[in-house]
Amino acid sequence: MLELVKGTRLPDKEEYPGLGSSAGIGLDVVKCLQREWAVDFDWHKEEAELNKYHHFTADIENLTIHFIHERSRDKAAIPLLLNHGWPGSFLEFLPVINDLTEKATTSTGKPVSFHVIIPSLPGFTFSSPPPANWTVDDTARVFHTLMTKVLGYETFATFGTDFGAGPAYSLYENFNSSTRAAHFAFLPFFPLSPDQLAAQNITLSSKLEQSEEQNFVNWVTTGNAYFAEQATKVSQANVRNFI
Repeated sequence: MLELVKGTRLPDKEEYPGLGSSAGIGLDVVKCLQREWAVDFDWHKEEAELNKYHHFTADIENLTIHFIHERSRDKAAIPLLLNHGWPGSFLEFLPVINDLTEKATTSTGKPVSFHVIIPSLPGFTFSSPPPANWTVDDTARVFHTLMTKVLGYETFATFGTDFGAGPAYSLYENFNSSTRAAHFAFLPFFPLSPDQLAAQNITLSSKLEQSEEQNFVNWVTTGNAYFAEQATKVSQANVRNFI
């Protein structure tokens, strides 16, 4: 792959000068990316950065699950399971590990810190691929086993972003005696449409609720082309290769 990047011949000048990024990625940006990957990128440095953290694997339900486990020095720290998105990886959360494990103070003055657990979703990076009929609930069940049986945490909190919001929500919904708190950067379901609200005789009384509903309507009608593309049969084949 590296030789392919190095050997790629780029044009000497822009195909559509003056249009900038409105007609696609700029030639200067492509050249910069090529130089970064072919010359400047230092894999050994990146490898050393990754190896600063404690990596483990666990065999659960015939799957090998990779995860990072960084414990706080605070004995009262809260176990926190972080679920990454698609097509991302556990790398998304590396910048926040140290801050989460260090003791901080909440807005109410209460000290808090976290034991951080970052698994790779089944089929991502170092976790083995699941069976073809695997579901979000299956991932949640495996992660619950990881937290309670493998690591021995009786209770924990979880966070999910993008595709990882699904397993995080399922953990909170199906294992709420152990999953005691959940936070999401993305909800794995849609709000009710205006027609659905009317059918259920629901009135949004506050300006905030009305504004949020309008934002959802705008997204559905004009802003979800990428989501629609990923929901096609062709893209579903690609998704299966990842998850």
